[in-house]
Amino acid sequence: MPDSIARPSLTPIRGALGLSVAMGMGRFFYTPALPLMVAALHWSSAPGAWIATLNYVGYFIGTLVIAQGWVEPNRFVYRLSLIVSTVGLAAVALTPNLIWQGGIRTIAGIASGLIFVCVTQRIPANSRKPRDGGISYGGVGFGILVSGAIVLVAGSFADWRQLWLICAAVSALFSIIAWKWPIPARIPPHTTPAEAAEPTETTTDHSPADASTPFEANRRRAMAILSTGYFFQGGGYIIIGTYLVVLAGPVFGATAAASTWLIAGIATAVSPLTWSAVAARIGTVKALTLCYCLQVFGGLLAVFGSTPIVLIIAAALFGFTFIGVVMMTIGVGTQMGVANASAKLTSWYSIGQIVGPAIVAAALSEHIAAAFIASAIALAIAMALTLVGVLAGNVDR
Repeated sequence: MPDSIARPSLTPIRGALGLSVAMGMGRFFYTPALPLMVAALHWSSAPGAWIATLNYVGYFIGTLVIAQGWVEPNRFVYRLSLIVSTVGLAAVALTPNLIWQGGIRTIAGIASGLIFVCVTQRIPANSRKPRDGGISYGGVGFGILVSGAIVLVAGSFADWRQLWLICAAVSALFSIIAWKWPIPARIPPHTTPAEAAEPTETTTDHSPADASTPFEANRRRAMAILSTGYFFQGGGYIIIGTYLVVLAGPVFGATAAASTWLIAGIATAVSPLTWSAVAARIGTVKALTLCYCLQVFGGLLAVFGSTPIVLIIAAALFGFTFIGVVMMTIGVGTQMGVANASAKLTSWYSIGQIVGPAIVAAALSEHIAAAFIASAIALAIAMALTLVGVLAGNVDR
C-alpha cells in the first residue's frame, strides 16, 4: 500500500530529474560556464560555437537512432545514458584541448538525446494526473536553474574545471533519484516505442492500403509541415540559449552574467504547468501562437540588452516560452497518432540546433546582436509553419 501511494507523486519527479540531468545540466550547463571558460582559456567566440554545435550533433544522433528504430528506448539505454551524461560533465574538466572538448560534448549530446526521448515518450502513459506531464517537463527548467545557481554561487571561488566537477556531482545525485523512471526493460517485438508507451490507446499499425488513404496522406503532410517548423524552432531558440549569457557578460560581468541563466531556469521550471493550463483554456493553436509571439519578442529584446532589466526580461521570456513550444508541439505530434512522434520531431529540432550555432560560428561569431535578429526571424518562420501543421493535422484545437 505505501508503494502505491508513493508512486503517483514520485513518478513525475523522477521524470523531471531525468530531464534535469539530460537537458538542464548535461546540455545547458555549458551556457553559464562558457563566459568563464572564454576568459580563462582566452577563446574567441568561434571555439565555443563549434563545441556547442558538436553537442547538438550528438543530440541529433541520440534522437535519430530511436526515431529510426535502431535503438530501443528501454531501461538499459536510459540508465546507461544517465551515467554517460554525468561522467561527461566531469570529463570536460580534464583538459581544455579542443578536440577532447568537442568529442566529450558530442558523446554527452548523444546521452542527452536518448534520455530526453526515453522520458518524453513515456510521459503520457505515466501521467495519472494532468499536471504530472507539466511537472516532468518542468525538470528542464529546474536543471537550468541548478546550472545557473552553481556558476553564480561557486563561480567566485571555483575555477571552470571545479564548476564542471560540481555540476557532475549534482547530476549524479539527480540520476540516483531518476534511476527508477518507469520504462520497460525491453520493448516487445513488433511494437513501436510509442505503442509501448500507450498500450491501451490507439495503435499505429497500418496496412499498405490504409497508408494510401486521404487521411494518412493528410497526416503525413501535416507532420512534415510540423517537423519543418520544429526545425526552425530548434535553430532559432538555441542561438538565444547559447549566447544569452555571453551577451549579458559585458553588462553583468563574467560570473554575474549567470544570473540571467538563473532567471531563465526559474521561468522554464514554471512554464510547462502554465502553458498546459493556458492551452486547456484557450486551445492549442492560440496557446502556441501566444507562446511563439512572446519568444520572438524576447529574442528581439535581447538585441537591445544594454541594461540589466532588459536582459532579465529577455531571459525570463526565453525560459518561459521554449519548453512550452516543445511540450505543445510534441503533444500535437502525439495527437496525430504518429509513432515515435517525440523522437521524430526532436530529430528535426536537433538538426536546427546544429545549423543555428554553425551559422553563428561561420558568419556571426563577432556580431552576436545580428545572431539574435536571425534567431527571431527563424522563430517567426517556425511559428507560421507550426500553426499550419497543427491546423492541417486536425488536432484538437
